[in-house]
Amino acid sequence: MSKVIELTVKGMSCAGCVRSVEKALTSVQGVVSASPDLMSNTATISYTGRVDESLLLKSLADKGYQAALVPKVAVSDEAKVQSIDSANDQDGSDTRLFLLALLLTFPLVGQMVFLPLGLNYSVPPFIQFLLALPVQVFAGARFYKGIWQALRFGQSNMDTLVAIGTSAAFGLSVFILLGDYSEWMSWSSHLAHELYFEASAAVITLVLLGKVLEEKAKEKTNKALESLIQLQPLNATVIRDGKQLTVPAAKVAADDRVIVRPGDVVPVDGVIDKGTSQIDEAMITGEAMPVIKHIGDAVIGGTVNGEGVLHLAPTTLGTSSRLSLIIEQVKKARITKPRIQKLVDKVSAVFVPAVLLLSLLTFLGWWILGSVSVEVAIINAVTVLVIACPCALGLATPTAIMVGSGQAARMGILVKNADVIEKLSKATTVVFDKTGTLTEGRPEVISTTFPDDKNNEDVLSVVLGLTKDSAHPLSKALIEFIDDKIIPRDFDEITAVPGLGLSATLAGDTYFLGSERYMQQASVQLDFYQDFVEANNACGASLVWVARKIGNAENNNAATVICGFALQDQIKSQSLETVQALKAQGISVVMLSGDQQLAAQKVAEQLAIEKVVGNLLPEDKLAYLKELHQQNEIVVMVGDGINDAPALAGADVGLAMGDGSDVAINTADASLIQSNPYLVYKTIRAGQVIHDKIAHNLIGAFVYNVIGLPLAASGLLSPVLAGLAMALSSVTVMASSLSLYSSLKRID
Repeated sequence: MSKVIELTVKGMSCAGCVRSVEKALTSVQGVVSASPDLMSNTATISYTGRVDESLLLKSLADKGYQAALVPKVAVSDEAKVQSIDSANDQDGSDTRLFLLALLLTFPLVGQMVFLPLGLNYSVPPFIQFLLALPVQVFAGARFYKGIWQALRFGQSNMDTLVAIGTSAAFGLSVFILLGDYSEWMSWSSHLAHELYFEASAAVITLVLLGKVLEEKAKEKTNKALESLIQLQPLNATVIRDGKQLTVPAAKVAADDRVIVRPGDVVPVDGVIDKGTSQIDEAMITGEAMPVIKHIGDAVIGGTVNGEGVLHLAPTTLGTSSRLSLIIEQVKKARITKPRIQKLVDKVSAVFVPAVLLLSLLTFLGWWILGSVSVEVAIINAVTVLVIACPCALGLATPTAIMVGSGQAARMGILVKNADVIEKLSKATTVVFDKTGTLTEGRPEVISTTFPDDKNNEDVLSVVLGLTKDSAHPLSKALIEFIDDKIIPRDFDEITAVPGLGLSATLAGDTYFLGSERYMQQASVQLDFYQDFVEANNACGASLVWVARKIGNAENNNAATVICGFALQDQIKSQSLETVQALKAQGISVVMLSGDQQLAAQKVAEQLAIEKVVGNLLPEDKLAYLKELHQQNEIVVMVGDGINDAPALAGADVGLAMGDGSDVAINTADASLIQSNPYLVYKTIRAGQVIHDKIAHNLIGAFVYNVIGLPLAASGLLSPVLAGLAMALSSVTVMASSLSLYSSLKRID
């Protein structure tokens, strides 16, 4: 099983840097994969066996990146870690450098205002040099440092383009300045208009502006995650050893009793063992109306208590809590790459060298073939370098995933990685398990049959003994049906047979509880009960049989029915709307069930589902999905039980319902906080919207370069305009990603 290490990484500035960090980390022995995150300046490393952490840090240091281990912390400390990550803009140094550069660059660019008016007033050449020098040396130091680190290791990145481009413009201006001393301090010098100090200074200033705007936008894209982290309260009131104490929420123990007063935030996941109240779950589940909670109901940490006082028995604590799961899945989703981004990474790997070659060809073309001065040829080549900076490419995917997955989490949809988003967007078939997904999963006994009416209590005692430790919905329904006064039998051993039922032994006899198919396997005859079967199949009920094989009987293979139950489950109110919405999107809907075919068919008819198959074992469901894959269907499997786990794992996307088993939730690629089937439709639509946004961002970034590079090479752009366009491209991508907030909210 792979383990995970998280690092903070300073020095990443573009898609090329992300690829460089990824290659450096994966080169360390034992590392399986590395996922750098340009948004938070972190990298998550998956490894097997043992990995020398110092080698990870050294590998990055050798590539010119500063890295440090992120300590493992409790949920209540997450906010501190996140605030460090989101504030990692070098303590505002980019902002200070930008303001300094802007102050010095303004007079250089301002002199150009007089030219259209026919006035030859300009800043003296030597003063231009004095204004541009600190911009080039101090404000541009970060780019020189970046190019030096890149050149040392045979790499290239955004810093390469900016440093070479501005240095060429600045160096050319110094060369021209040194060639004529006569007009160094003249306010109407013709020499001043032959210099390009304003170009080099403006490009650095605009690039820094882009960085400042990126940081501001990054803070906004992190808001979804930060708001989830801040839901976790710092403290909890507990009863411990008979005393009422206030302790950190992360320190609540399993045997504590947690007191939640009116208006308090629920500090941990738990089950109510005293009190009744209304819980506002909007921040976790997206449910607008408060939900009434009684004794025995589960509550989620981070939700808000209403008017009642509640006493809770904690269930999941610390990093295992539901809120922690949401936070971790959102963080994980933002650092994984969909296939479309992996294609971009391959392009980015050769992008900067290709731009450097294009810049050289531009210079040679203008100088040799264009019959222009060397100064004009250099400036056109510089413009190519400036406009090609791949910042927008590096931000296109992570910003969309960060905003999208964070907002989806607020809608009650937890997506584990970015590949899931891409698969959701292409889904062609949704396969539902019946019980607990399309139906309530809380069936009730509607009729019974007992061959021997004299021994009903003994039989019910057997049934209670078989089912008392089972989590299956049908078992729970039988337990609720049986009188509390009946004492369950104690069986020697109970064996669960997934998809079929239970078997157990007692005093040499063997008992079977389960479906008709299970009875057939145990050679139990049901012919005598055909009237009971037909009457209940007609109303779509599920049948559960209990049989006994007497150990000392002459025919040891014979087992006889001792009782039968008909149970009926209610269809969820949102199920029909869900099926209709999916069909409207052109998505095929299938229902699979371990229940009898007739019972499954009745539910399917009410929901207008044409494809339905019953009497399926877990492996049968998986086999059905394989058939769909052979038909080139992209399959989303929706389930909630342990018996759905194989199918959830075998689908293109496994989607677990909110109150499903831990096995189902852990196996699935995505999970829903609520057991609302309409969220399945919303999940697919969210995947489509997020994937479309990623594609739009990447296409926009590429189109920007496709249009900008020819214009720059043809001499139709100046370095100043190229720098402005480059900064705006990054900001445009960020703004596009932020629009996901409203786009996802509009999904109905």
